[in-house]
Amino acid sequence: MPLLFLESATDEAVSKQKGITPLSRSGVTSASDIKLNKIATNGNDRPGLEHTTTGSSIGSTVARLNSNTNTDNVLFPFRIKHLGHDVYTLYAATPQSRQEWCNKIIEAKTRHAKALFSQNAEPFRLRVLADISFGYDSATAGNRPAGVSVRGTPLDRAIRELEKVYGPSSRPSPVCRATVNCATGFTAFGKSIIAIGTDYGVYISDATDPRGWRRVSFDSVPLFTRTGTNQSKTVQIQKVTQIAVLEEFSVCLILSERSLISYPLDVVAPVSNYPAPAHDNSRRAPQRLAKDVTYFATARMKERMLLFYKKKEGMHTTFKVLEPVFQKSTEKKTRLFNRKGVTGATESFRDFDEFYMPTECYSLNIFQTYIAVSTAKGIELLTLDKKQPMSIPDLKQQAIANIAGRIRDQRPLGMFKLNDQEFLLTYEDCAVYVDKHGDVSRTLIMEYSGTQKKARGATMYGQYLLLFNEDYVEVRNAENGRLRQIIAGRDVRCLDYGIRGPTPPTTLGQAAAANNWGAAQANPVELSKGTVKIAMSHPEIPGMQIVLEMLLNDGHTEN
Repeated sequence: MPLLFLESATDEAVSKQKGITPLSRSGVTSASDIKLNKIATNGNDRPGLEHTTTGSSIGSTVARLNSNTNTDNVLFPFRIKHLGHDVYTLYAATPQSRQEWCNKIIEAKTRHAKALFSQNAEPFRLRVLADISFGYDSATAGNRPAGVSVRGTPLDRAIRELEKVYGPSSRPSPVCRATVNCATGFTAFGKSIIAIGTDYGVYISDATDPRGWRRVSFDSVPLFTRTGTNQSKTVQIQKVTQIAVLEEFSVCLILSERSLISYPLDVVAPVSNYPAPAHDNSRRAPQRLAKDVTYFATARMKERMLLFYKKKEGMHTTFKVLEPVFQKSTEKKTRLFNRKGVTGATESFRDFDEFYMPTECYSLNIFQTYIAVSTAKGIELLTLDKKQPMSIPDLKQQAIANIAGRIRDQRPLGMFKLNDQEFLLTYEDCAVYVDKHGDVSRTLIMEYSGTQKKARGATMYGQYLLLFNEDYVEVRNAENGRLRQIIAGRDVRCLDYGIRGPTPPTTLGQAAAANNWGAAQANPVELSKGTVKIAMSHPEIPGMQIVLEMLLNDGHTEN
């Protein structure tokens, strides 16, 4: 039932005078095949729908209804989607019959959602961070219809909670019409702040005010390079694809149009709305750390906070590693963040290390000692000391031939720690378990729900593996692979993978050890946990994006 999605209930009526045939898998229709989507058997004595894989309007493949057509020759289509699989087109004889079918589908989903809520069966609830502040741009807004809202789902309950505060009809104009790409949470001057990166810049709001979003102005300060050279131009922050905050260093990192820029945190989240004094501009100047950056990640390794960023150079992928450096200032500083041991702002980053990979790389998982790189060849493990990558798992072992065949051509999404003995390697279609030596530890392959929709990202949050594609978020118990929750929507995007500070394209994990990458640490370094944040098309307001925070349900237990 969670994977049943009512795709469309208002498609134009069609004529059956010459017969209707849904799109075949090859896209070719046959006028002689007059059957509708019939009931077929799938080999398990369970009826299944013969379906059409179509994303276009039904009117482009069948004759449209003419004004003189006999109503006996008219059918009224509606489409349902098996999330992660295909779209099925069904036909009703009358508009009333179609509406009744759609009402019954929504009624069944509503009862199911109510039952899940009453049993506290879903691990996550949702909280709205922005509902009407971010619209799609004018070029694509018309192609972003609202979805079909189902009462009682976590998404519906989150929207209803917001209505209790603002009222159901209170809808101010959006502050931004651009795609929301990323987000992060941090604390400044005693408040919890959310920052969102869009194609039109960075927006911030108090975490408790989902309609208090305002754009951050970066135009009043000059841009400096890491060597301190003034670029003599204003900073235009657009197409922000990543944002991260290093609270202990009072630094905000922004990836804008492939330029990695470091800002003092009080520039992004000023203590007041008043502009800073002119003589303070040099201290508040951003630093462009690198150009042509694909993505970056931050993590603490061996008691050092490090910044990794990826650049493509010819046939190789280069990863540069920088370390933020505290510098004492001769000017009087405003102590906004009250961090122990911080005597001045972080005004530069120093070169720390670098390494190369002879293949395309998609993301990093950074551990205390080891780095797991998701590449076109699989998952590679290396250290900064030796820089000798090791592929895991070893696909040449005959004992895991079936697993090797399943994952060999799949794009890896990341590696996550389950416990001191086991790790989970995630791919776009499935996941496998390995031990602390990188060998496969279970013959079980964790298969995801979708076959047509591949996961585009993954993260671990608590005991759950979260998988993301454009149609839904899939939540599984990481220990046993059991499906626990589906959060459905349109144009679903993960903005923040749940680690406070770093927000890379897939995720960052925390594990590893001093000598063996899988051994338990004597003194583990803990990162402050953030929350997973997602965006999708608003289910009730066409052309709008809704930004949501995923929170663990109180009292939920696995059974």
